[in-house]
Amino acid sequence: MLLEKKNAIIYGAGGGIGGGVARTFAREGAKVFLAGRTRESLQAVAADIAAAGGSAEVAEVDALDEQAVDEHWLSSRTPPRSWPPTAPPPSQARSSTSPAGSSPADDR
Repeated sequence: MLLEKKNAIIYGAGGGIGGGVARTFAREGAKVFLAGRTRESLQAVAADIAAAGGSAEVAEVDALDEQAVDEHWLSSRTPPRSWPPTAPPPSQARSSTSPAGSSPADDR
């Protein structure tokens, strides 16, 4: 399995694309953390993953709330293996080529 012993946080996991990504990552062995604004749709995806033998956790998180995303990221981490323990949370992991206070998505 390509993603065995890996964690994946998927924001928007209750939607069609996010749910598909989550199911694929889980099928490839990742433990998936499903995040989104609607618990019911997240739980449906988690149930599909569990029925297929995968592992998924659900959390209501608004991806537009930077503090909520950072808190979710910190709470979903397990003791790091291939990831440096000093890795910054998502809001601090800005591209070095982006202006201060922007994200790579702002550059589009």
